Amino acid sequence: MKNIIFDLGGVVFTRNYNACTKELLNFWKILHSSETPLFWLDFDRGALTWEETVGMIADTTQYPFELANKILHEALDRTEIAPDTYQLIKDLKSNGYHLFVLSNMSFEFIAKLHKHEVFKLIENEVISCDYNIVKPEPEIYELALNKFNIEAADTLFIDDKPENTAAARKLGISAFDFDRYNTAKSCKELRNMLLF
Repeated sequence: MKNIIFDLGGVVFTRNYNACTKELLNFWKILHSSETPLFWLDFDRGALTWEETVGMIADTTQYPFELANKILHEALDRTEIAPDTYQLIKDLKSNGYHLFVLSNMSFEFIAKLHKHEVFKLIENEVISCDYNIVKPEPEIYELALNKFNIEAADTLFIDDKPENTAAARKLGISAFDFDRYNTAKSCKELRNMLLF
């Protein structure tokens, strides 16, 4: 294995759920149900504006528009680096792995995350909003392999959504199902796979 592709939300970046408002927690339950709402995928695809997405959150949750807007701002503001994953990325980099990012994310969210120094360790990225394609659509994985100039057989993809890792496996990419609620455990398993 030479190449590691990371998802961002739920893998490299996380939230302190204990500090979130109950309204945001309720919204995340909807997002992380068995099927991601189509409007959120469209937001990540770059097909919906912030305001349109707020409207869809309001419709879905039955919250007033102003509260839905606060929820989306809170979701953005509470996004923070996952310390265990950050250390893993640094260790993988120092051990010669080529590191990439493939993530579903809106323009607003990726603009904020790009300010973190973890991206200095990443060689290249494919972010869904830049290409109007989202995981688990096969085209986004093919795009990433071509853009990164890497082979599927030499690559491990890490994501917290089973439908995304399943899609990668169908294209011959090895995949790891990351536990967004136990990053320490997942990072330990990845260390055992890749560093020992």
